[in-house]
Amino acid sequence: MDSHYLKEPMFKMGVWALLPADLGNWHEQDSSHYFKKTFGIYKGTFNIGDIKNGYQHAYFPVSYINKLHNRISQINKKDYRALSRILKQFYKQRPRTKKALDKLTAKNYHALTDEQLIKMFRANRDLIHRITIYDQFGWIAEHYWEKLMQNILVKKLSLPKTSAEYQRVLFALVKPEEISTTLEEKRAVLEQAIAVKTKKRSLPAAAEILAKKYGWMPVFTYGVPWTAKHYKEELSGTVKQAFAEITREEYLKLKNYTKMRNKEFNDIVKTYKIEPRDAQVFVDFGLALDARNEAEYVVSYGGYYLLPMYKELARRLKLTERQLRVLYEGEIVSSLRGQTDAKKIIKERGDITAMGFDPSMKHFKIFTEKEARYLFKHIEARLKKETAGVEASGMCASPGKVTGPARLVPTAEQNHKVKPGDILITYATTVDYLPAMKKAAAFITEAGGLTCHAAVVAREFGVPCIVSLRDAMKKFKDGQEIEVNATEGKVKILGR
Repeated sequence: MDSHYLKEPMFKMGVWALLPADLGNWHEQDSSHYFKKTFGIYKGTFNIGDIKNGYQHAYFPVSYINKLHNRISQINKKDYRALSRILKQFYKQRPRTKKALDKLTAKNYHALTDEQLIKMFRANRDLIHRITIYDQFGWIAEHYWEKLMQNILVKKLSLPKTSAEYQRVLFALVKPEEISTTLEEKRAVLEQAIAVKTKKRSLPAAAEILAKKYGWMPVFTYGVPWTAKHYKEELSGTVKQAFAEITREEYLKLKNYTKMRNKEFNDIVKTYKIEPRDAQVFVDFGLALDARNEAEYVVSYGGYYLLPMYKELARRLKLTERQLRVLYEGEIVSSLRGQTDAKKIIKERGDITAMGFDPSMKHFKIFTEKEARYLFKHIEARLKKETAGVEASGMCASPGKVTGPARLVPTAEQNHKVKPGDILITYATTVDYLPAMKKAAAFITEAGGLTCHAAVVAREFGVPCIVSLRDAMKKFKDGQEIEVNATEGKVKILGR
């Protein structure tokens, strides 16, 4: 097997609960070409799928990450605001994409011909491929800004890295100007809770309003939408709290989010006399992290419309929906056209699969089971050797200190395990983890950086968060009492 993935040092991006069809949102050939069109270079992740357990291990050649970092420097070389203009295209593209997705639906999927269903399916996927390049950019490039921001804060502003002021200034400067979908939904829940509390609206009516507007949020690739029943339960709990002034105050803060964010940003810039070029470093990082996380919500929006298509595609191919998701996007289409045998592909795929690109990252490839198994063993062994003896340490993504029972949640299907006050521990969160994240007192993830979903949501919710804590899913036991000192990136086991 002649694969450049065997020869190049690889960087592991993390582990996600995804199946091959889900990967098409980000990692197939169209995604690489759209990335090139927007950011100037091709993109090609290498993914190895553990089909049996439903996980995807994602990697990039170290040389590619360096190449992307150099590309960012090149973009901003003549004009330090150039990258921000590229990233801001996301905010224009997002509403157009959602509007186009609204049109890709049918009252009766059974009545569609195979080609009509294929056309609708591929159109949905194409819209998502175009938007997820922003998620990919923030994900791959997030470490580009870390040293730049640290140098400004420590060397120019004289802030000790371990100080609370360092954390305050950093997270205030990278806070996006636009309110996030997460906080928008939280604001809407508070608004409806106040309406119910003041008897301006009935609980069922308020729940219906929220479900209609935000029910799609936790779908991601294949999650369960929030129904009126879900919101009825959430509102019931919120309304019962003795929250009067606290809730109103929190609601007003969210209502005036952009105004308050801009004031805080400008006050810090003025207080520390931060030069425009230096301030732009934080603005760029904030745009990258916001576009990354908001693009995931567009994936959810598209996924909401994809659910009935998956159901119909599986019915026509005589597969379960999980079996359908073991296929890659092109395989689903070719199988429906009778060009390939879906069941034969699934059987030959076995328990492991891998997909990647040639060195140019222009051409997409699906590896055989034998190749995938060999590549997985080789890359993981090499990574283990490179990190042997290195003490595991976590990164502070949201400061704070709390104590509570550890709750291991490997997939979003196990969200129900998390109770109020628990410490959510997982490989990496995505938007379908939101039901658990709303209850958790803190988050710990094995992967991620300051732009990752867990980091952003933690700062929005005001809870402690540690990311990049290696082997967190193995270090702690379910129900174990632990102390999370996110400010220092440390976790202490209090009880066995």
